[in-house]
Amino acid sequence: MSDIEIACEVRARTTKALLIFDGKTEVWIPLSQISDYTEERDFVGVKITGIFITEWLANEKGLI
Repeated sequence: MSDIEIACEVRARTTKALLIFDGKTEVWIPLSQISDYTEERDFVGVKITGIFITEWLANEKGLI
């Protein structure tokens, strides 16, 4: 299955997962399941604005 991009806000991070919010759903995604990410840079630092995960995981987590 292919990866899809989920536009999101990262609300928390641990050494093993990101807590993301896509505008409707807040869910933990294991870092091991994130194949890539998009980021936005500003004067404060770097903010992740999207993650790439498999379609089945996005479906399982209620993101699609």
